[in-house]
Amino acid sequence: MLRALWFAVKLALLIAVALWVADRPGTISIEWLEYNITVQMGFALLCAFLFLMMTLMIHGALLWVGGTARRWRHRRQELKAMRGLRALALGYTAVAAGDAKIAAYQAHRAQQFLPGDKGLSVLLAAQSARLGGDMAAAQAAYQDLLGNKDTAFLGLRGLIGGAVAHGDTARALELAQQARGLYPQSPWIMRTVYALEVRDGAWDAAWKTLRTAERRHLVPPEKIQSDRVALHLAQADRAQVENRESEMLSHLKRALKIDPGFVPAAVRLSRYYLSRRQRRETVALLEKAWKANPHPELAVLWGEAAPHNKPHGKLYDETMRLRWFEKLVSLRPDSAESQIAAAYIAGEDRLWTEARQYLVAAERIQPSARLYRLWASCEEAQGHFNDERRYHDLALTAAPDKVWTCRETGRIYEQWSPIAEPHGSFNTIVWDYPRPGAAVPQDVADIVESSAFLPAIRA
Repeated sequence: MLRALWFAVKLALLIAVALWVADRPGTISIEWLEYNITVQMGFALLCAFLFLMMTLMIHGALLWVGGTARRWRHRRQELKAMRGLRALALGYTAVAAGDAKIAAYQAHRAQQFLPGDKGLSVLLAAQSARLGGDMAAAQAAYQDLLGNKDTAFLGLRGLIGGAVAHGDTARALELAQQARGLYPQSPWIMRTVYALEVRDGAWDAAWKTLRTAERRHLVPPEKIQSDRVALHLAQADRAQVENRESEMLSHLKRALKIDPGFVPAAVRLSRYYLSRRQRRETVALLEKAWKANPHPELAVLWGEAAPHNKPHGKLYDETMRLRWFEKLVSLRPDSAESQIAAAYIAGEDRLWTEARQYLVAAERIQPSARLYRLWASCEEAQGHFNDERRYHDLALTAAPDKVWTCRETGRIYEQWSPIAEPHGSFNTIVWDYPRPGAAVPQDVADIVESSAFLPAIRA
């Protein structure tokens, strides 16, 4: 609309000028040497206009011819850039597909077609080299990325991965700190720095990073609480190795203050109390932990904290141990672990009626393979071999037993630890059902096989 209006305005001006010249007739005389030329004013203006137009056309043609070489160079650069971008697309596709050979070829083509690029083509060369196993070339390419402020973060991230792969945690942590300086709000950087600090045993720095992550809401609150407990236990373990008893106790107590039902902390502190013959403290601690989280390892310690069975005359009180374990049942009657612990002790002391009552109660709450193996042991001890086989068959089809397993890898461990080796993840070992098909190490299998982690029932 505006262009049409502007054209109409220009046409109107041209007509107005023509009319103005037509209303003012006249001539132009030119005398040169022996020549005398007289031209009408309108014709003179027309000739001047045509001359101007011809001059402009010749000037444009000359400019077009003179710019042919420049346009050719520009066109070649455009074609090279298009080929370079296509090589980048094909190269990153090959990296995603895991084809190191094609990725390396496309990285070479991208660097040929984009010689001035210090970003994506260099990153592609680094990733293709890493994919092909040439770590030296990959590290060199990542190092080149540091020279470009726009790609420095990518270079640091690649160098961090290389340092971690070589087990150089200190170097990886140094690089991660540099990356955090570039992007302090990045959740990935925060998690990476935190994981490296933990792996390096830099507990004070890890605490600061965790608090920063909490302030910035980069980590869910439940994860914050869980990691706090794990950090306290990691520091307690180190303090124990270094014979710093008071510091160890402080960390264990602080962990249990955060989570009274965290079994590893309760087990560590209970064993310390038992080693110092502090039975009252042990019992109080185990009762509180059992209320929060009944667990087979706590049942073992509860048995170790049991009072001595003193004889009455020449006889021992055969029900004393069972009465001791009945306290666990009274603390958590809704837990199958409570019923299994009492049933096991009843079976150990050959109190078959009581054992059966607790086994029935446990089955009503939560059937499990461990429960049916215990039931089979009781039937075997009584000579009921048909029932024994039946319960063994039920154990094969029942829910598996919980174990200490890494939620990232599915690897099974004999006991909880802050760091899951060999991959080094922090606070990923949990008490849970094993993944289908997970291999159970023999030492763990032996522990799982023994119900409630107690000795086998004697026939």
